[in-house]
Amino acid sequence: MMAAKAYGLKTVFTEHSLFGYNDLTGIHLNKIIKWSFRDLDAAICVSHACKDNFVLRAKVAPQKAFTIPNAVDSNRFTPDPSIRENELAQSGNPDQINIVFISRLQYRKGFDLLIRIIPKILAQFENVNFIIGGDGSGMVHLEELVERHNLHGRVELLGGLPHDKVRDVLCRGHIFLNTSLTESFCIAILEAACCGLLVVTTDVGGVPEGLPPHMAYLAKPDEKSILRQLRKAVVNVKNIPVETFYSEVASIYSWRQVAERTERVYDYVMEKPVPNIMSRIKSSVSWGPLVGVWGIFYTIIETLCLWLVELMLPECDIDVVRSFSTSAYNVCPSEYGNHQVRVDAYDRADVKNSKIIDIDYETNKGKLHAFDHQNRYSTVRPTMEQVEERED
Repeated sequence: MMAAKAYGLKTVFTEHSLFGYNDLTGIHLNKIIKWSFRDLDAAICVSHACKDNFVLRAKVAPQKAFTIPNAVDSNRFTPDPSIRENELAQSGNPDQINIVFISRLQYRKGFDLLIRIIPKILAQFENVNFIIGGDGSGMVHLEELVERHNLHGRVELLGGLPHDKVRDVLCRGHIFLNTSLTESFCIAILEAACCGLLVVTTDVGGVPEGLPPHMAYLAKPDEKSILRQLRKAVVNVKNIPVETFYSEVASIYSWRQVAERTERVYDYVMEKPVPNIMSRIKSSVSWGPLVGVWGIFYTIIETLCLWLVELMLPECDIDVVRSFSTSAYNVCPSEYGNHQVRVDAYDRADVKNSKIIDIDYETNKGKLHAFDHQNRYSTVRPTMEQVEERED
């Protein structure tokens, strides 16, 4: 990031984590972050809790930090009631309720809470089963739990799940349980709600910002609170219109909205001037006598190295990426090039003469879809040069 400033580049950092202030690792890491991010232009944080944490740790001006949540792939995580109905029909118990837990089985994810909760819920509700996906150090303890309480028919341990199988497992459930002890933003509860599951989750970090109250029951990260909310969910889940969850989540966390908000951050950064060496030195002085002197020394050495590189390889000999404006491109695409390639006659059976055609670079079974200037569709078998150009 500091090298980027020496080269005159703008810097945007995306923060996904939450770190503490009182442990040894957090203290040293926060010192490094404060020094590294002193010339940061903007930061994108996935939740308001994440933003507050980052601003305090990195000593970044609050106006430089923006909150943009992660998006949900609503095309992949779609509800399918037939999966659940088929499973209930096979079990012979139409009142059965499946609680799904998908996470890494680590202490930070609260697997110890899960182990204490499972036998108490199963003892109280005979129609409840658990479906657990994930792997980690906690798997051994879960297997011991199943053996000790003889829960083979009521607790299904799936192990590690590939991401393309998560949706099918979610669609088997009625309730999604999240017991994390810390989260900057929990995408798992959004995917579960998208699939039509009522969510029971711990109220930590940025988790409560994710879903409205009618979709998620929040609990403190302790056994009693989670048990209370989970019991409430088991009793009420059949009376909640979960079929509306998909449209609500998909409209709030769409990729288009996230992309538009991210684009506005980058537009804001592009309008800011690049600090010169004197302003960077003044910024280093403010960090105290020890770190400040090191910052000044580093900035000067970095700038001298840059000048040496420019003498060896002048900037005029380097191809510079052209500034791109989406609005200007929409008005006049020809100003940015028309992305055309020449295809010879022998590469197209339906074209008699060699001509320029527009290529849509989406490949389909080794072929390129093409449109000529009369917008007539044809299929082109690419030459090796075209394939290599596409791969580059």
